[in-house]
Amino acid sequence: MPVKAYTEYDTIVVGAAYLVKGILQRLGFVSIVDEALQSQPVIETTYGNLAQIIIANRLTFQPVPLYHLGDWAAEHGMTHVFGIEAKWLDDDRLGALLEGLADHQVSIWSRLVGNALRYYKIAPEFLHADTTSVYFEGQYEDEQGQPKRESGERVPMVVEGYNKDGQRNKAQLVLSLITSGRVPLWYRPWDGNQTDGPVYLADMTALRETLLSTSNTVLIGDRKLCNAETMVTFCRQKQLFIGAHPWTDTAQAVWLETWQELQAGRLTWSEVEYVSRNNARKPAERRPRYQVCEVVRELKDAKHGIVYLLRWVFTRSSDKAQRDSQQRATAVQAGEEALRRIAGLLGKYDYTSRKTIEVRIEKALRQAKAQQYFTYTLRGTDEHQDWRLEWSQDQEAITQSERFDGIALLCTNVPSERLTAGEVMVKYKEQVNVEQSIDFIKSPVQVRPMWLHSPKRLAGLLLLIMVAVLVAALLEHQVRHWIARTGKLLKGLMPEGRDNPYPTAKAMLRAFQSYALVIVRHQGDRQVHYPKLRSVQQQIWDVMDLAPLPG
Repeated sequence: MPVKAYTEYDTIVVGAAYLVKGILQRLGFVSIVDEALQSQPVIETTYGNLAQIIIANRLTFQPVPLYHLGDWAAEHGMTHVFGIEAKWLDDDRLGALLEGLADHQVSIWSRLVGNALRYYKIAPEFLHADTTSVYFEGQYEDEQGQPKRESGERVPMVVEGYNKDGQRNKAQLVLSLITSGRVPLWYRPWDGNQTDGPVYLADMTALRETLLSTSNTVLIGDRKLCNAETMVTFCRQKQLFIGAHPWTDTAQAVWLETWQELQAGRLTWSEVEYVSRNNARKPAERRPRYQVCEVVRELKDAKHGIVYLLRWVFTRSSDKAQRDSQQRATAVQAGEEALRRIAGLLGKYDYTSRKTIEVRIEKALRQAKAQQYFTYTLRGTDEHQDWRLEWSQDQEAITQSERFDGIALLCTNVPSERLTAGEVMVKYKEQVNVEQSIDFIKSPVQVRPMWLHSPKRLAGLLLLIMVAVLVAALLEHQVRHWIARTGKLLKGLMPEGRDNPYPTAKAMLRAFQSYALVIVRHQGDRQVHYPKLRSVQQQIWDVMDLAPLPG
């Protein structure tokens, strides 16, 4: 009796893996990695090909430990997408890959970004720089209890420090980033607890040496950029910059002088026509108003006897003015309540000595953020316990504070012929680009958690994570550029017809989340079928100009 032949069908969800692979091919990723690494694994593939699996895993937004990567790859069809066997993704082989990548971070990254700049026509005229801390659980110490230090350039020490998201005493490294828009052009891992001071100079020097001429670029950064040493060095190098100037004593004094000039009519505010994307949805009368006023300040280069002229641009935001006023009112109210509470406790419990009472008063005002708004007198003695607390609001201090409502200070050496004071403010507002790139690194790509305890392997994995961020940023850049050029939208990306001109990489990658291969087995033969892309997937595919999927 003949045996009946059965046909079996298996569906394997591969998600956005082919999209990621197509962009990596455009960048020449595999060949760049393979040319950089001096040795290759003794299997029928290369380290460059294996590295793509880690990048694809990160862009599923559900990263797995490297010791689970083989299982994940088999379950999600990566063996079909990248032509590998899951058993090749073992700990030792992946560890060797990461260590090799760590030794060649700069050359690999620079070549990838160079290809991205050329193919995707990114014009890096305005660059945005920032840093973030990445913290870890577990032990990163040697046998002597000291932070592990492994050989190699850009291999960071993971040490305890304060993290910018408020986590204290966590093992951490510091990551610096320079972007054009949201596309990362440069990154560097630093030792944990690193201050931002030297970062801007080091990163711009490296970027200039490895990737592009910065003669026409403007670097935009936060307050750590506007320290005298960095600004003098940038002026010597003719590097243009815009930074948020800290409210130093000098800056406060200059603002008060400028305020008097404004009051006297010798200086005037200029209106800035700026509307953020979020505020564009509001009625015109509810949108924030922005104004700018500019003064010139000297920056002395004592070493070379040169004086540079900087533009100090004071900006005023009606929204910020309202927030500042409300915060002061809240602080004053909290200060009043704290002082009344202490006055009622005098002579009771441990409010019996002048030293203790004064410490409690200062602490209470500090917690209320109201120290500057009150004067007080504590009368009485420890001997007689006849305590009386008298206080009053310092109207002069409150009035002085009101003059700073809504005010921020920007500093730049960009000539006014290139950017007006208002345009300086608008360009600084674009600093949100690098902040959003950092957010993308932390979530959804999830630079944490990392399940590694070798700083060198951390550095190698961080390179692949940054390549994943580069892939996502290029996807977003290219599609948004296409929308701006054609006036068309990606139809069906967002539910309920909420498609807009600013689709995110996260949304586009998730649009491919359900894409699956169909494996057909019949009489010992196996065939892989590639279903047709859904409409929105095909739109993204076509905009990215990727080669068609296999037959």
